[in-house]
Amino acid sequence: MTVTRTAARSGALIAASSGLIATAFAPSAHAVVGDGSHRLESVGTTALTQEARSELPAAPAVQVASDAKLRIESSAVKVTPAPEPEPVVEAPAAPEAEAVVEEVEPATPDYASDGSIGAQAISIAMQYVGIAYAYGGDSPATGFDCSGLIKYVYAQLGVELPHSSSSMVAAGYQVASPLPGDIVWTQGHVSLYAGDGMVVEAANYGSPVRYTDQWQDYAVYIRPY
Repeated sequence: MTVTRTAARSGALIAASSGLIATAFAPSAHAVVGDGSHRLESVGTTALTQEARSELPAAPAVQVASDAKLRIESSAVKVTPAPEPEPVVEAPAAPEAEAVVEEVEPATPDYASDGSIGAQAISIAMQYVGIAYAYGGDSPATGFDCSGLIKYVYAQLGVELPHSSSSMVAAGYQVASPLPGDIVWTQGHVSLYAGDGMVVEAANYGSPVRYTDQWQDYAVYIRPY
C-alpha cells in the first residue's frame, strides 16, 4: 500500500494494491494537525519500511465528518466462462470374434507298399479308415462289417473271399509269422494285419474302420493269395 502525505481539501484519496479506488467526500472534512491524541495506538507497522515508520510521528491526523459519504470506483470485471467440455463419445465395442471350429477329418495313416499283393491290400484298406460299421456291409456306400471289409479289399486285387469270418479260416493257408495283408482270424472276428503289430479292421457297431494295435489274442494268421 502507498502512503500519501498530501490530503486533498475536499477529501482523502486512498490507493490500494487491489485496484479499487475509494474517495471519501465530506463538506466539512479537513486535515487537522493536532497533538496526536486521535491516532490509533493499535495500528501495526511491521509491514512498513524503516523510512515509512520514521515518518509516522509527523503524519497529520485526518478527521472526517460523520455525514461523509464513501464512493468506491472500480472498473467492470468481465469473466469469460470456460468452454464446456466436448462430450466424450465412447467408441463402440468391437464385436467378439466367433470361434472358428474346424472339422478334422480322420487321419489316414501313411503306408508304404512293397508291391506285394498283401501290401497292396493294406494300401487299399487304409483308404476306408473312418467308414462306418454296418452289419452285413461290404462296400464303402453301405459301410463294412469285419469280413465285408476284407472281402471288398481283396476283390479289388482279383482275390475272391467269402463274406463270413468263420469261413475265412479256410480261405487260404496258415502262416506262423504274419506279413502285411494276412488275415488275423479269431472266433467271430477277422482283421487285416498291417505290420508292426497293427491291424486295419471294422470292429463293431459304433466303431468306424480303424487302424489300431492288434488286440486279438491267440490269433491264427491266414494268407489268402
